[in-house]
Formats: sequence, C-alpha cells, structure tokens
Amino acid sequence: MRVLAGTLGVLVALVAIWLLGRDLIPPKSLSFAAGTPGGGYAALAERYADILARDGIDVTILDSAGSVENAALLAEGRADVALLQGGILAPQGTEALGAVFHEPLFVFARADAAIPRNPGAWRDLRLAIGGQGSGTRAAVRSLLAASGVPEGANTLVPRGGADGAEALLSGAADAAFFVAPLTAPYLEPLFADTSVTLMRLDYLESLSRRVQHSEVVSLPAAAVSLAPPRPDAPTPLLAMVARLVADADLHPSLVDRLVMAAREIHSGRDQITDEQSFPTTAGVTMPLDVYARDLIRTGPSPLSSFLPYWMVAQVNRFAILLLPIVFLLLPLLRSIPGLYQWRMRAQVYHHYREILDIDAEARETEDAGRLEALQRRLDEIDGTIAQLRLPLAYRHYAYTARLHVDLVRARIGERLERQQA
Repeated sequence: MRVLAGTLGVLVALVAIWLLGRDLIPPKSLSFAAGTPGGGYAALAERYADILARDGIDVTILDSAGSVENAALLAEGRADVALLQGGILAPQGTEALGAVFHEPLFVFARADAAIPRNPGAWRDLRLAIGGQGSGTRAAVRSLLAASGVPEGANTLVPRGGADGAEALLSGAADAAFFVAPLTAPYLEPLFADTSVTLMRLDYLESLSRRVQHSEVVSLPAAAVSLAPPRPDAPTPLLAMVARLVADADLHPSLVDRLVMAAREIHSGRDQITDEQSFPTTAGVTMPLDVYARDLIRTGPSPLSSFLPYWMVAQVNRFAILLLPIVFLLLPLLRSIPGLYQWRMRAQVYHHYREILDIDAEARETEDAGRLEALQRRLDEIDGTIAQLRLPLAYRHYAYTARLHVDLVRARIGERLERQQA
C-alpha cells in the first residue's frame, strides 16, 4: 500500500515538473491591441498598462483602427491580448478572459438634418460609420442590414472616433456612429455642442434581436452633466458587450494579472452598468480561459496573501490540470483497498484448488502408498501457508486454511488406520 502511494506521488510530481517546470518564471512583457489613439479602447489599455506595471510587467500598446484590426493582430501573433467589441469574431487559437463592459452604440446627428428616428427610413444621408477595420463600422453595417436599409441608399463616410466627431461637427456628415464607452474623450464635445443631438432610435428592442451580441441599455437623463442636463431625457441605446481576448497560450501568471486588472477597472458602477456586473463570463460564446473563469467567479486565491502572484497562478494552473487526472484516478483509488484485500486472500486461497483435489482423490483411492503421498503433500501445503507473512488483519485466512488442511489430513489418517487394522 505504501509502495503504491509512493509511486502515485512520484508520478504526480513528474507530471507537475513536466507541465510547470518549462515556464515557471513568468514573462515580464506583453503586447496589448487597443484602438485609435485618444479613443476609449486606448484609454482603457493605458489603465491596464499602469496596473500591470505594479508587478513589473511592461505592456506594449498597439494602436489600431479598432476591434476588427485587433482581431487581425491576435491572429497574426503580433498581439498577446486585445479588446474586442461584441459581435466581432475572435480568431482561432484565442480565448476570452471575460466580458468586461457594455459598449453603447451612440448615434449623433446634426440638429438641422431632420433624420427619422426609425433607422429603416434612412435614405440619402451622409453617415460617418467608422474607419476601415473598426468595430463601429461592423456594428453599423449590421444595424443597417437589420433595419432593411438597401446597399447604396446612403453615403457611408469612412471616419470614426475623434475624426468621425469632427466630420459631424464640421458638417461633412449628417450623422455619426460611435461604439464606445461613455468616457471616450471624443464624445464629450458632441454632448456639449448644441448643433448636434444624441438620437433616440425607435424599435431598439426589435433591432437588438436582429443584431448579434447586442442588447438594449438605458442612458439616464443628465448622465453626462447636470448643468445643463445632458442628455435631457432617458435615452435607450443599443449596446455591444466588449470582451478581453488573449492568445490561448498566454502564460497563466499574465492571465492572472489581466483578470485582476479587469476586476479593478470594470467592476465599478457607471451610468449604464450596475456595480460588480463586470467582468463576467455570462454571454461569452467563444472559448473561455479556465483559469480566468475561476478568477472571475471566485476571486483571488487565499494563497495570494502570502505567495507571489506568479507562483499562485502556477499552483492554480496545476490544480486545474490535475483535476481531470484525479477524476480518472478516483475509481482506481477507491478500488485499492479491495484490490489489496484480494491480493492478501489470493496468497492463501490459491492453495484451495489443490486441497480440494487431494480430498477428492483420497476419498476414491485405496492405495496406502498413495494416501501417504497425499498426506505428505498436505504437510507441505500446511508449511507453505504457515510461512506466509500476512498483516494481522488477514491472518485469519491462513488459520482457516490450515484448519481445512488438518481436516483433510485427519480424514486420510483415519483411512490409513482402518487399512492397517
């Protein structure tokens, strides 16, 4: 029993060394695909970089046109982690570290443009839908398609972010679209300028069921400012759910730091989100990192209070990897006592076949020489059983077998005495 337990311990240790020994010390850098400089994603990437810097992790922020380009950077291996807008397909070989925030689709229009609130009625408009490779562009195209707006019915202006806001304010666009957090810097001047207005679209509930990975949220009145109140009334908005997505091979210690940073950055309350709503695993339809899932659901390990984060991450990683092995070994472990008992009994019971054969032959033969030979064989069996080194709990098997040997030996002795008489 002790030998078996020791063997299992050695095997587990070897597995641990093989799984963890190659990359025990974590990397100290990663690349983060963000978005356009000055945009909401870029501001969030800077916050992630500041938090990870506390542990000496250097974050290289990669500028991009938005979520579509972020996904391409992940696919090319140029980015380790990225923010992806809801509805943007993540590339193969990546895993979500959680959904992290709502991204409302803000539709601003020029006050003098008289644009219908029903998107299905939009015709002959100049729409700033976001730059090439941006998530906003993909979302707007989905919205127009869901609204039944024919291709070519409007002029699509490829400007987004701060450039899209400028296009609207300068009159180069009748309406501009922004999928962004409320804190995006380029939204502030749009809320403040009386020449543009935040549109309240009709039939959003219906549209949310047609646009993938979207839901309806409500922006309260005066969410942006109280004096003057902006917006001046509650405004329903279509919203996407952004995800933090990483290479599936990202080191577990970096996953740990990213998820803990996400908890710090996104768990608060804002104008459209209740406290502790994010990060979350709800609604994530792509593969989800197992370690990130556990961190989101249960929080940091108790070990983190006295062990370095990278060591805790490796311990938890090993526990997660070991769990399937334990489930496989559990039936075996439960059967070990039975197997041990069978082994102890087998050392005795395998003699019973010969004892039974001797008893049967002794009943049928009248040859005194043969009876004496059978009796000598019983003496040998008795001696063999007597020399077995059985644990105390199993010695009764040997005593019982020797009693049976004595019984057959006595029966043969009686037959020999009758023959001699």
